[in-house]
Amino acid sequence: MTDVTIRGIDDDVYARFAAEAKKRGIPIGELTTQVMRDLVEEVSNPGYCINNVDDLEVAKRDLESMDGSISFNNIDVLEFADDVDWETFKVKVGSIVNVDKVVIPATLTKLQVLIKARNVSEIRTRKQK
Repeated sequence: MTDVTIRGIDDDVYARFAAEAKKRGIPIGELTTQVMRDLVEEVSNPGYCINNVDDLEVAKRDLESMDGSISFNNIDVLEFADDVDWETFKVKVGSIVNVDKVVIPATLTKLQVLIKARNVSEIRTRKQK
């Protein structure tokens, strides 16, 4: 482990960060390492962005065909096929932003989808065929 001194951190941001570390029951250094690791992994892993589509259905094969994660933005209806499981969704879907309606298979829960979502109007579970 490396000891570092960081100058110029906003007082309010640091206080809120320290409070979050305390709430989670972990040292500030450990939380800082987690945040840094997440940023480094995000930057080092290629990511893709799908934007401005009316209707899009995505199968497991589609997700697995890409090297990195995929962000879905500004889509009217985003539908995940029945073969999309949690493991694939968790690894391959980076974010879902500004989507009117997301249709998910019974293999996913709404909460699993919501952790990747921002500004989504509706999430609906498709009944299995």
